[in-house]
Parts: sequence; structure tokens; C-alpha cells
Amino acid sequence: MLTGRGVFASGLHHLSEIKTFYFSSKNQQPTKMEDLRSLMACIDDISSKIPDGLYLEMANKMKRVHDHMNGNKPFHEDTFYYSDDDSELESEEDDDSDYEAPWILTAQDQRLRVEEERMRDIRKLKDEIVGLVKQMHTEYKNLEKLNKVATSTYGGIKRMTVRHKSEAIKFWCEVQFDFGEVLPNVKLPKWDTVNEAIFVGCVSSVGATEDGGWTWKNLMEWGLRTIVMEIGTDDEIERAKRGLMFYDELSLKTLQKLPAFEKKIYDDYKEECHRKWNSNVEDAEKKVRESEKKMDTLEKACIEREYALGGHNVEREWRDFWSIDRNVFTTGRTIL
Repeated sequence: MLTGRGVFASGLHHLSEIKTFYFSSKNQQPTKMEDLRSLMACIDDISSKIPDGLYLEMANKMKRVHDHMNGNKPFHEDTFYYSDDDSELESEEDDDSDYEAPWILTAQDQRLRVEEERMRDIRKLKDEIVGLVKQMHTEYKNLEKLNKVATSTYGGIKRMTVRHKSEAIKFWCEVQFDFGEVLPNVKLPKWDTVNEAIFVGCVSSVGATEDGGWTWKNLMEWGLRTIVMEIGTDDEIERAKRGLMFYDELSLKTLQKLPAFEKKIYDDYKEECHRKWNSNVEDAEKKVRESEKKMDTLEKACIEREYALGGHNVEREWRDFWSIDRNVFTTGRTIL
């Protein structure tokens, strides 16, 4: 199989044979015309390996050889470039003075098309890199927020303020309601089916009083039956199941348990706050790892496109980047 230089040398040898045969015998001109076409095709095949100036010089010289062999016919009468059928489609008013051989135009157009495709690929890769860097900036903002939560410290509730006590009472009531252990300490109309399992504070309009909502006082008034179910004597529990309970009906033993029960509500709330904080930290740590993996993916995608740009002999542009090894986002070098 001939290399590019081999094909080129063979073509020049072929051209020499054409000139020699032309001057020795004109009777076999059609055969030499076919050889000339073949030589043109060979040179066109290796055009990418020939400098542009030399390529055009060879093309012009072969055209002069062809014109001389063909008796210098006008271009539109020369069947070397197109068939008789093609000539019938041409307009009589067409000016052929600027027309060049199709095989010459094909080589030049091919070079232009290759360069256009190359520039289009370069623009596409650069635009994609810019888009990826923008995504990294957005993701990094989210990562910073998650890191603050993941690295935060919990000081706990030092003192049970009025607000903390209200939140604790509300939390206890919601837990009782979720477990279906609510026994409203109020007699409701028979038609009222909505509030049958609601009690205390602002859980419903029934428990809302002008003294406020989530307070120990309201809990004692509107949720006493439920409290008795927790700390009352066996006799009090049976009575609480059957109907209303009132404070002055409680036994001394149950009354003595009320302060400790109130404190337990507050202590349970403190533990719940600590549990929620631990849960939030664990969730944030998990999301931090996910966010860092996403940053890794975006950075690798940028590197892949920069490697592709290197294949087009385009130098890498300065940009903000994510260090995959150190999990650090370096900014201030952006191409945006």
C-alpha cells in the first residue's frame, strides 16, 4: 500500500507518462484523459499532506496539460468535467469565466469545513466549562451552609424560660395526641366529633383560654384526665376513663407527684431538642459528603473538556477550581 509520498511520486511519474505519450501519439488521447482523471484523484486524496501553495501550483499545471491535450476547448464544451446530460441543465446565460474545476473547490471547501467544525467544537467545550464552573459556585454555597450545621456545637437549654416551657408543654401534648391517649377534660356536645380527641392549649378552640395557650396551668385544667392516666392512683385512673376529673378530687399522693411530672415534661423536651440537634448534624454531614461528591463530578467534567481542548491545540484558561484531594474550592481565577 502506497504512503502519501508514494502516491505523490506515483502521480508525478504518471504525469510524465502523459506528456510523453501526448507528443508521441494523439490517437490514444481518451485513454490518457482517463489517466489524467486518475492522477487528479490521487493528488486530491493526499491533498492534506501537500502544502497549499504546491497543491495549487500542481493543479494549475495539470489543468494546462489537460487544456493542451483537449485542444483548448471552452470549459462548457469540455466533457472532462461534466457529462452531456449535465450540460443541458446549464443556462445559456451562465458565465463560466469564474468557474473552477469541482475537484479543486472540494479540497478547499473540505479544509474550511474542518476548520469550522474545529472552532465550533472549541466554542462548545468552552461554553460547557463556563456552565460547569457556575454550577460549582452554586453547589459550593450550599456546601458552606451544610458545613456550618455539621460543625456546629450544641450548648443545650441552660434555663427553662417561659418560651421553653410553652414549647415543652406543646411538645408533650402533641406526643400524647399522636399516640391517641388524649382524654379531653371537658364535656363536649354530642354533635361535636371534631374535637373529641383534642385537649390543652391551642390544640383546638376548646383549650384556648384568655390566659394563654401552652401553659402548665391550662394543661392542669384541660388535660387533667390525661395527667391522671400517667400518675394517678388505680382508683383515679378508673374514674378518669369514665368521665371528667377535677383538681380538688385528686388524692394527696397524686398531688405530690405533680411537680415531678411537670419537671419530667421539661426534661423530656430538653432531651428531644438534643436528639433533634444530633439528627440535624448527622443529616448535614451526610449531605456534605454528597455535595463534595457533586463538586468532584463537576471538576472532573471540566478537566475532561480541557483535555479535549488540548486536542485542538487550545491552551487551558484560568478558572475557579475544586481540589478533589483537599476538598477546597479556589476562587478568584474565574473565566466567567
